[in-house]
Amino acid sequence: MLRNPFLYGSPVPPENFCNRQSELQVVFSRLMNCEATAIVGEPNIGKTSLLNYFADTRVQAERLGKHVDQYTFVEIDCGILPANDFKPMDFWQIVFERAQESQLLRDLASHYDLLRQNQYSSSELDKFFRLVAGRDNRIILLLDEFDELLNHLSANRSELLSMLRSLATRTKGLTLVAASRLSVAEMNRESRKIKPHGSPFFGFMIPTFLLPFDDDNAKQLVQDALKRAGDAIKFLADDYAFLFSIAGRQPFLLQVAGASLFDAMAEGKTDDARFAAATELFQRRADAHFDDLWHHHLAPNAQRALLLLALAEFTENTGYIGGRSFNLLALGNLEWFEADLRHLRDLGIVESDAAPGAVCWHNENWRIAAGGIVPWLINNVVARTRDAKDFGEWLRDKEFHGMFTSEEAAKLKEIAGSIPKGAMDTAAEFVRSLFKKGV
Repeated sequence: MLRNPFLYGSPVPPENFCNRQSELQVVFSRLMNCEATAIVGEPNIGKTSLLNYFADTRVQAERLGKHVDQYTFVEIDCGILPANDFKPMDFWQIVFERAQESQLLRDLASHYDLLRQNQYSSSELDKFFRLVAGRDNRIILLLDEFDELLNHLSANRSELLSMLRSLATRTKGLTLVAASRLSVAEMNRESRKIKPHGSPFFGFMIPTFLLPFDDDNAKQLVQDALKRAGDAIKFLADDYAFLFSIAGRQPFLLQVAGASLFDAMAEGKTDDARFAAATELFQRRADAHFDDLWHHHLAPNAQRALLLLALAEFTENTGYIGGRSFNLLALGNLEWFEADLRHLRDLGIVESDAAPGAVCWHNENWRIAAGGIVPWLINNVVARTRDAKDFGEWLRDKEFHGMFTSEEAAKLKEIAGSIPKGAMDTAAEFVRSLFKKGV
């Protein structure tokens, strides 16, 4: 019985964490300078895994050395805080309950008792964190899903955010490392709905962006996982080509693809059969990720750009050709998509500077990076066009109404109709066409 070493259902535990060395250096450096950091990244890019890594005592000792005892780390998931009647006092009670066993709070027990008796008032919090700083100590809040505080139903969220900003910038006894899907600029814009005037809540936070891995780090992730399995199963060059074709360099999708290929090979599948079995497993396991991405994290123009690139893999007569002879200009003004393409690149779904044969927009080549999303798009977004009696109804059903002109919609239906029936019945055929061509 082989234990699959690829992890994708939960955050990666610290002992299995790899890569992100430059981001780690930046955040720990900022911690030592009493500066707050926002770790910004798209869903499933590794934000929680990175926060868990910071929270590990062995990592803290390695990174902070002789200064490690000066820091008290407290983890809070803002996504599960109570939504109703949640007061700043409740937040601080959670913070200090989780820090209660630290040496710092034991040393400052009498001061903490006074803080608690005063129900964590802003003035007492200010005094307490100044006292912490005066002892050359620091409390570090590791705040996951930080942007959820902006959507909090509590009427006190403005007070809490103001307190966090004030304590982090004025006392030097509190530092924040916050993980957020929204950028600092986006959080500031959202915060204007809460507090239209005055300084933005998040101006004191400097963003560090988590992006998909480069080739070397993507390969390192796979190799490290295989070592944990004791090299019971080895991936060859074709296996790596398969993984990168189906998952790109997005960490979560790489873990899903690696786990799927590992399981297929553990069952004794070899040659092309291992890729067919792995692709089928990958499609089932990544379905929820792609569905959530499409419906909740892509703006209409990003959806449109992604769909165009996916359709560019097809042509009426010769099947999958990487977009080489596909007339994308028939589907609208491509200049609109530049910002959306870069957003999709940050998601790890598309990539630029690809090999010749990709779609060229503004002298830059673009193609689907995570090829596993193409079968999902064909099956879940495009497939019904073939039999749709009322194409306008199909557009509304797929939330595309208003995205295409009538001429573009007609062209879309023509393209979809040209894809052979059953073309996506076996996604493995499509994925194999990508990596066998070296695309």
